[in-house]
Amino acid sequence: MTHDELRAVLPPYAAGELEEEPAEVVRAHLATGCPDCLGALFRLPVGRPRSRWEAGLRRERRLAPATAVVLALALAALVGWTIRDLRQREAERRAESVRAAARLIEVEIARAEAVARSDAFGRTLEAVRAEVAEARAAARGAAGERARLEAELAAAEARSGSLLRSIRRRDAEIDRLLGGAPERTLADLAAMPGFGVARLEPRTSDGARGHLLWHPARAAALLYAFGLPAAGRSYRVELELDDGRVQAGPAFAAGSDGEAILPIRLPVVGARLRGVTVVQDPGARPVLGARLGVQPAG
Repeated sequence: MTHDELRAVLPPYAAGELEEEPAEVVRAHLATGCPDCLGALFRLPVGRPRSRWEAGLRRERRLAPATAVVLALALAALVGWTIRDLRQREAERRAESVRAAARLIEVEIARAEAVARSDAFGRTLEAVRAEVAEARAAARGAAGERARLEAELAAAEARSGSLLRSIRRRDAEIDRLLGGAPERTLADLAAMPGFGVARLEPRTSDGARGHLLWHPARAAALLYAFGLPAAGRSYRVELELDDGRVQAGPAFAAGSDGEAILPIRLPVVGARLRGVTVVQDPGARPVLGARLGVQPAG
């Protein structure tokens, strides 16, 4: 809005008739301390018709010196309210980010469990097929027995096909959730027994900081970094395991505000993770790092 456009909507703003979006614009302008608009607003009784206000505004401009103290107090109160509102919104955004990351970790865990079940079922299916083959060889002379065994195999394969389709549907749902914004979920992870948080310490003077959220029994973790130099920079994660190996993790780019929320699929469960380092490319310059108090794999 221009200054004149904003002055035109002050009457409905004072009367509580202005919609939320333009009202936010008016509040932001008043927070800058514009003396004309603040004087006009605080001389305007709530509910006064616009025509009377415009006539009264011309008359009350002559009284501006007498209202200086009131305007100063009103400005201080308005600025305080604006700061409190902004802080409350920031707190709500961070809480939502925590809840989103927890949901993301839960989905990754569900994916790993689904893959494990799929592998186990595949082995079971192979064993069933081997047993059926042996039964066919033993009952080769009995056509009726062979037909029965073949029917059982067909039923088993039908069941396996149904289960595999169910697993694929589950994988598709997991992929959909993993593709969403990580800001949706993180409170559920905090309730998980054994849940751990490792602080990522800065390795440079850039002021970057962060945390790693992990669980000893899970092969997934969540990295949250902030204060990263964001303009044109790319980063990647390096994972140090308890046997001394260093595994390459995912690459990522920080947002325009220097923040990044990154789900990590670990090559091992969290109990075997010894350290995490965030490096900046090119050059693999360490930016953040953490050491985890792990127990030897048993």
